[in-house]
Amino acid sequence: DVVVIGAGPVGENVADRARAAGLTTAVVESELVGGECSYWACMPSKALLRPVVARADARRVPGLSAAVQGPLDVGAVLAKRDEETSHWKDDGQVAWLEGVG
Repeated sequence: DVVVIGAGPVGENVADRARAAGLTTAVVESELVGGECSYWACMPSKALLRPVVARADARRVPGLSAAVQGPLDVGAVLAKRDEETSHWKDDGQVAWLEGVG
């Protein structure tokens, strides 16, 4: 009944609603199930922002702020971002999609 092109957040939502309405649904995805946010946009940017936020939060804790001094190690932050985004797998998302379908 319905072919959804793209398995990002919107495509997943459309497929789920179509299935819930009793329609036969197929999802077509040329890249990774989960879409742009999970792999190219949101997750890499969060990997860059999280160390900055954690450091700022730690500086507000009495007794801990003195231990969190000096500049942020930009190379380490970029390396962590690369680590988080270099082994893209959508196995979990595929299993979820099969489960709801």
